[in-house]
Amino acid sequence: MTGKIYKIKSDDNIITIPEKKHSKEINFQKLIIKHPDLIPGDQINFEKPRRWLYVGKEVNFPVLGGSNIRLDILFLDQEGIPTLVELKRSEDNRLKSEVASQIIEYGANILLSMDTRAIRELFEKNNETPINDFLDEDMNEEDFWERVYDNLKAEKIRLLVIADEIPNRLQNILEFLNRNMDSIEILAVEIKQYKQNNESILVSRVIGQSIEALSRKSRKTGGGPTLNKDMFFENLDNNGQHFYQKMFDLIKKEKLDINWGTKGFSVNLSLNGKNVCIFEAFSNLSAQKQHIRSSRGKTDLIKKVKNGNIIVKNHFPKISKINGFEKTNSGYKYQIEKDLDDKYWEQFRNEISNIKNEIINNGLKEY
Repeated sequence: MTGKIYKIKSDDNIITIPEKKHSKEINFQKLIIKHPDLIPGDQINFEKPRRWLYVGKEVNFPVLGGSNIRLDILFLDQEGIPTLVELKRSEDNRLKSEVASQIIEYGANILLSMDTRAIRELFEKNNETPINDFLDEDMNEEDFWERVYDNLKAEKIRLLVIADEIPNRLQNILEFLNRNMDSIEILAVEIKQYKQNNESILVSRVIGQSIEALSRKSRKTGGGPTLNKDMFFENLDNNGQHFYQKMFDLIKKEKLDINWGTKGFSVNLSLNGKNVCIFEAFSNLSAQKQHIRSSRGKTDLIKKVKNGNIIVKNHFPKISKINGFEKTNSGYKYQIEKDLDDKYWEQFRNEISNIKNEIINNGLKEY
């Protein structure tokens, strides 16, 4: 069934604009990739409208039994939730019968076969724009990929069927599934096209939500409990336990503070009632296993501390050159596969102490 929309001109005359079906599925795919905002993120989550990071199209992944299936488009939203998109046209008979089971099969198998590293490699292969352009201000790249890992581990994904018309039968199925699924969101997006001369007008609508399902999922939290020292050490191997025993001695000696999270902690200097992160530390609960890194420390130094960019420039390269450390976009990282020798511990201690003293000497930026 085709519809129409109306345009009221300044003289109160009405122009009728008829609906025009999308001619080819591949054109529909190109349209969504080029204009992902056609998936109305504000209709999916009004309080926190979803934004879309393109990962890839025609994504191939294996299924149980030895075959492969191909997903039309894979997105991530700003919270790292994998969003699987299957495109259909209303003329496709499978839209009325098979598509719900098809998209659920995709979701089940991506959880079995796709990991964070594979998704990250696919994103980097298909995108030239830096991921930091997409991220919220308070999130860095490594935190984002940690979120992706957490979502896959918790089976928290979003499944979308996109078509120019969603049959009532499919709408009923999606609403039923959403009422009875906590971690998985399965929706349809209806994108109708209207033609006037050589111009197209597109109208998007999300289908499949219910007030009950939205309320329940908004209350559901994940990520695990906040750790304490005992819980943290339970999630380390022997090398990690030896390393962090010395790390806690360093933190105590420098009179630094610890803020616990669900996978590790941040090491902070409290100055004038505000915390400045110096580095982060993680247990084996992290997707990247036990390690320390400078990610949030770099962000805090540059944003909060006077001459913070100079502190980063002067000290982070020195830490990244310590034996066993590696240079990263955020500064440095140490994967804890063994404890540091005393010589290298002393180098690390000196640099952390110097950073702390320079924060105190330079002071905080005024807001």
